[in-house]
Amino acid sequence: MIVEIDRGVIKTLLRLPKKQRMEVFHYIANLEEPESIPSRECLFPSKNIYRIHIGRRYTIIYKALKESSTILVLDLMTIEQAYKRYRRYR
Repeated sequence: MIVEIDRGVIKTLLRLPKKQRMEVFHYIANLEEPESIPSRECLFPSKNIYRIHIGRRYTIIYKALKESSTILVLDLMTIEQAYKRYRRYR
């Protein structure tokens, strides 16, 4: 699958310390095969929107476009922020 990253996610990534940035980037790179990531959870099945927790600190929100075999990384935020904003993706 092709992984596309939103500009806002890239800006957030660049603000992280190097060690955390590399950990997050590792998870994003693994989205080419999202089924292999054990912490993924489907948030909204009708829209194919999923989340991945990275450690106990960050969450990636992404959308799987099956017709074009593409993964769109929509957001990167702390876990606390994610719990407050899950409704936004409905």
